[in-house]
Amino acid sequence: MFTRRRKSWKQSTWQQNTWKRKNKRRSWIPIALLLLGLPIGLELLARLGVALTGTGQQLEVAQSDQARKIESYRLKFLSPFGQPYSKLPSSGELGAMRSPLMGYQLLPQQKNQFWAINAQGFRDVDAVAPEKPSGEVRIFVLGSSMAFGQLSGSNQATFAHQLEALLNNQVAKQRSNPNSFQPAVLPYLAEDVDKALTLPLRIADRQYRVINAAVPGYASGNELALLTQQVVNYSPDMVILLDSYGDLLLPSTQSGADIPGLDEVLQGKEQDPGAQILANVKRGVTHWFDQLYLVRGVRHYLLRSPQLETAPAGMLNLPTANSPLDQVLASDTAELDRRVDRYQNHLLQMVRWSSASKKRMFIGIQPEIAGRQKLTPEETAILSQLGTTYSQKIKAGHTKLAAAASEVANTTSNVKLLDLRELYNNTPEQAFQSPTSLTDKANQKLAEQFYEAIVPTLAIQPKPFGS
Repeated sequence: MFTRRRKSWKQSTWQQNTWKRKNKRRSWIPIALLLLGLPIGLELLARLGVALTGTGQQLEVAQSDQARKIESYRLKFLSPFGQPYSKLPSSGELGAMRSPLMGYQLLPQQKNQFWAINAQGFRDVDAVAPEKPSGEVRIFVLGSSMAFGQLSGSNQATFAHQLEALLNNQVAKQRSNPNSFQPAVLPYLAEDVDKALTLPLRIADRQYRVINAAVPGYASGNELALLTQQVVNYSPDMVILLDSYGDLLLPSTQSGADIPGLDEVLQGKEQDPGAQILANVKRGVTHWFDQLYLVRGVRHYLLRSPQLETAPAGMLNLPTANSPLDQVLASDTAELDRRVDRYQNHLLQMVRWSSASKKRMFIGIQPEIAGRQKLTPEETAILSQLGTTYSQKIKAGHTKLAAAASEVANTTSNVKLLDLRELYNNTPEQAFQSPTSLTDKANQKLAEQFYEAIVPTLAIQPKPFGS
């Protein structure tokens, strides 16, 4: 006869604990499957909804158009011999050639659906002749991305072109309706004089041409070189300088912006392979996430903001080397002061040229996305990728730059300073497509600001009666 052996207390307890642990592990399986299956199910439902409603093409166009624009404005750097650098990114369409004097400059005679560069490397369709035609007033625009009109819909949408249109439209109105503007000679009666002086100013009857010589990525040192080495050859009557952002990003050890990463290439240094792999993985994950129909649908229909997919534009044509912008900005007060001093020194040299040549100069402290009081969803998405300390650093830097520019402008009456940092505070719609790239409508408002500043300098003072 066999006798059943009674399990010991320890053995029974061990088996119970093992059973509990197995059941506990198994209890996570449904939760994990649910967490995994829920987004998959929602994505499948989103694709089914898109297929049934036939809106797939609309979502594709919303994304592809903006991606196409970003790529078309990305700089593609070439050597002085016109060859691409094998170890530098070359996917952009806006060609720029290395220059020993200016760091780099735009290649002449290139165009696509968004921009056209003329024979002189300026953003214009028509060439600029060295000999200025009789009766033409030339206004040159210098600066970086904002002045260039980065991400604008066309040459005509840039603030430079719109400023030109405003000036020439006023001339046309003066010709067609001369009594709507101040007369060339004041009337005899005092009451009529007061009435005449309330009318809009009359500007000289000329052909006004605003030439966009700005280059994405430039800082004040590049602009100084461009002014003295190239622009002066075209007899400018006025110069608009719209900048400040590039100097806050550029280390104080550099006089001007150069091709990003070129020094490492010329010295034969390879980029950190780990950093390259991490950057590639990050781009791949971001691209995969943006391809999800669920993500596209939420952005397009619920948030009403297809431009949220423009995040890569935040780093477009800036000397950041894949680092967040808050890490590129000055890390301490001493470095910030050195960058501001460099900007002030370059600005002072341009102002001295202006005074010596008796050419009017308008200095604009450019607006920037962190200066907006109320951001749209599109702008919030852009700002979120610039780093946690970006807003604080950029505002501190712009405050010091504005003070330095004001000090320089006060040295002569030939220069007018426009502090435009708060220009879009009361603009309800989106103004920025990147930290310093404007929408077409925002470019129009910028043009109006310079138009109002320039008109008084072009105004014809009415002569007294009988003179």
